[in-house]
Amino acid sequence: MEVSSFNSNGSTSTHVGLDLCPFFVLFVLTGALTSLFVMGYSGMGMGLEVIAQTVEYHDEAAAVLQTLGMVLGFLYVTDVHRWPFLLQEVLVFCGFVALCVSLLLLVTETPFGPLCVFTICMPLLLIGIKYTLFKSTPGYTYTIWIYRVLVTQGVLLLGLFFYWASQGENMWDSPTRAYYSDRCGCAINYKEFPECMDPETPDTVPCFWTTTDKVEVEFNHICTTQCLDVYEECGEAFLLWANPGLAAMALLVIGFLAQYLHPNDPHAVHGVSATVRTVAVVLFLLWIFASMAGAGDGLSNTLIAFAVSMFIGSAIVMSSLFWSAVKNESETDMKGAAQQAETYKDVFKGLLILAGLPLLIAYVILSVVNQFIRRIIIAVGCGGGCVKYTDEEKEHKGCVTQKVSEQIQDFLHWDHSKVLTYAVYWGFGYIFFNVLASKFTTLFLSWLIEYTAPMNILVVTGIVTFVGMILFLLPPIPGIPIYLTAGIVLVSVGQESLGLWGSIGYACAVSILIKLLACVMQQKMIGELFGRSVAVRQMVGINSEGIRAMRVVLSDPRLTMNKVFILVGGPDWPVSVLCGILGLDALPILIGTLPVAALVVPTVFAGSFAYMGSIENEDGVDLYPWADTMAAVASAIIAACMGLFTLSAAGAVKDTFEKNKEKIDAIPIDEEVKAADDIAQKENDAYSKATVWSNVPLWAKIALILSVASMIACCGMLVAFNTHCFAEYDLMYTISEHLGGKWYNLVKPLGRYAMMLIVVSYLFLKVFQGWASGETSTILKNSSPSDETKPLYDSENPRYT
Repeated sequence: MEVSSFNSNGSTSTHVGLDLCPFFVLFVLTGALTSLFVMGYSGMGMGLEVIAQTVEYHDEAAAVLQTLGMVLGFLYVTDVHRWPFLLQEVLVFCGFVALCVSLLLLVTETPFGPLCVFTICMPLLLIGIKYTLFKSTPGYTYTIWIYRVLVTQGVLLLGLFFYWASQGENMWDSPTRAYYSDRCGCAINYKEFPECMDPETPDTVPCFWTTTDKVEVEFNHICTTQCLDVYEECGEAFLLWANPGLAAMALLVIGFLAQYLHPNDPHAVHGVSATVRTVAVVLFLLWIFASMAGAGDGLSNTLIAFAVSMFIGSAIVMSSLFWSAVKNESETDMKGAAQQAETYKDVFKGLLILAGLPLLIAYVILSVVNQFIRRIIIAVGCGGGCVKYTDEEKEHKGCVTQKVSEQIQDFLHWDHSKVLTYAVYWGFGYIFFNVLASKFTTLFLSWLIEYTAPMNILVVTGIVTFVGMILFLLPPIPGIPIYLTAGIVLVSVGQESLGLWGSIGYACAVSILIKLLACVMQQKMIGELFGRSVAVRQMVGINSEGIRAMRVVLSDPRLTMNKVFILVGGPDWPVSVLCGILGLDALPILIGTLPVAALVVPTVFAGSFAYMGSIENEDGVDLYPWADTMAAVASAIIAACMGLFTLSAAGAVKDTFEKNKEKIDAIPIDEEVKAADDIAQKENDAYSKATVWSNVPLWAKIALILSVASMIACCGMLVAFNTHCFAEYDLMYTISEHLGGKWYNLVKPLGRYAMMLIVVSYLFLKVFQGWASGETSTILKNSSPSDETKPLYDSENPRYT
C-alpha cells in the first residue's frame, strides 16, 4: 500500500504501508536461505560436522575450481558472448553453481567462501522472487519490502546469536578456540612455541589437551593460553563461530542500502554515506577485537572479501530493480549523475591499479589469444554462424580484440598522474589499517598497560584525558579509539583500588567527560575564537549543502530530535566547530550531546572486556573466559548505536532538505570562503594542468611509477605473507618477555623489507609531488586573468590541454 503526501517545499513523497502477505512470503523464503547457511556453516548449527565432511572432497573441489578457471579462459578466448543467448545463460548458471559448490567445500582453505556465497546468493534470491512472484510491483515498493524483511531478519538473527554465544559452552574463550581450531583442521606449528609440544604425542596433540581424543582443555604455568597460537593462520575457527553475526550484518547492510539507494532521490547519498561509514566501523572493530582475542590471523583478507561481496550483492539488487528507472531518467539527470561519478572515477581507478594490476596484465594476454583465435574463425568463414561478429570486429587487425584496444586507448587518456597517486594513497590506507590499527595498536596498548601499572589512577586519568583532548582536537580522529583506550588502561590501573566493575564505571564517566570537554573546546576555542579564520570555516565546509542544512537545524533554539541526531551522529569536529561559528550557547549543545553515552559506554565496555579476556591466573587459565564473547557483543552494540546515530543524522539532514529548502537557500554564501574555495580550485586546476602525463618529464614519471610499484610489492607481501611479516603479540604480552625487550621485534625480517618498501614508495611520491608543486607555482605565476576561463579539459579530444 502506498500513500502520497506533499512536503512543505511542494515535492511529493511516497510512503509504503506494511503489507503482511508479501512480508511473510519474503521473510519465509529469505529466511530459508539464512537458516541453511547458519545450520551448515556456523557453530550454532552443524558447522563443525560439515567441515569434517567437506575435507574428504577438497581435492575434487580444488580440481573443479581449476577446471572452471580453464573453462572460463577457453570461453573468453572463443567469444562466448557471441554464442546463442540460451547457451550463454546455461553456461553462466552452471559456472556459478560450480563456483559456489567449490567454495562451500573448500571452507578450510577459503574460510570466507561460504559467507561470500551467502552474501551474493541472497540478492539473487530477492531478484528471483521479484520477477516470479511480484513482477508487477514497482521497484521502489519492493526495495521498501526488502528493507523491512532483511532488517527484521538481521535483528532476530543477531539476537539469537548473542543468546547462543552467551551460553557457557559457546563463549569464545580459550577452550572454545582450541576446540574449534582442532575440529576445523587447523595446521599445528611448534616452531615458535616448542614448549607447547606434548612429549607423548609431539606431532598431533598440543600440551593443553588432557587426552588424545581432544575433548577437554587444561592450561597451567608451563602450557599457557599462548600455546593456542600453535594453530597458525586459523581464521576459519573464529569465522565459523562468528558467521551468524556476520550474516546478520550482511542482511542489515543490504537492507539499509535498499532503503537509501533510490535513483530519483537527490539526497539519498547522505544515507548511503552513513551506511558505508557504519559498515567500515563495524569491520574495523571486528578486526581489532579479533586480533586482541588471538583470532585475527588472516582476518584482514576475509573482511575485505566480505565487504566486496556485500558491495556486489547490493549492486546486484539495485542495478536489477532500478535499471529501467535509470534508463528512463532525463538526459539532464543522467549528465548530473555522470558528473558526480566523475568525481570518484580516478579514485577507483587508483584502487584498480593497486589491487588488480596482475589481473589486468592477464586480461590483456588473454585478449591477445582471443584475437588470434578470432582471426582463425573469421578466416575459415565461421564468423557468421554460431559465433557472430560485427563488421568492425571482422575488420579489426590489431594484436588485441577491438574492445580491449578501445579500453587501452581509454587507458592512455587517463589522468595518469592523479590515478597513480591515488593508487599510492590506497596503499597507505591499507597499510594503516593492516599494520598500525591492528598490530601496533595492540603493541602500544600492551606497553601502556605495563607502563601505567604502578601509577596512581588519578595520574593515569590525567594522562588519558590529556591525550584524548589532543586527539579530539584533530579533525580526522573519531572518538571510538579514545573510549577503547580508556576502557583498557583505566580498568587495568583502577581494578585494585576501585574493583573491576567500579573501575569500568569510572572509565565510562571519564570517557563521557572527555567527550563533553572536547565539545566545549572545539566549540569555544576553535569555533568561536578561530571562527573568523577563513581556513577554519573552509575546513568545516561552511558553504556545503550538508553543513548549510545542519546550520538550519542547529540554529533552532529548541532541542529538537533532528538537533540531537546531528549532535550525536554527525562528524564530531565539524559539528562542534560549526556550533562555535554560529555562536550557540554551550549548555544546550552539551545537553543535546548527552545521548552519545549510548555509544561511549559500550565502547568502554568493549575495551574493558578485551583487556579482561587477556588476564590469566598463575596457572595460565583465563580468569574471565566469557570476556572475549562479551567484547564481541559490546562491539555489536557499538555498531548498532553507530548505525542508529549516523543514519539518524543523515535522515535529519534529508528531512531538513525536504521541509526547509527555503531556509537553506536563504542562508547567504560565505564570500570569503567562496573566494578561498575558488583559489583552491584554481590551484587544483593548475596542478592538473602541470601534471598532464604528456608534459611530465621522464624522470618524474619514473619516480611516480616506482612509487606505485613499491607500494604494490609491499601490499602484496602483507597480504600473502602476513604471518611471516609480524610476530604473534597479544594485549597482555610484554615487550620485555615476548619481544626480547625490543618493540621492533614485532616486525619480522620479511616485514622489515615491506616497511622499507613503504618508505621507498613515500620518497618517490614526494619526489614527484615536489616537481609537481614547483610546476604548479610556475603556472600560477604566469597565468593571466583570461586563463581562468580557459578550460583544462577538451571534451572533443579526451586529453588535458
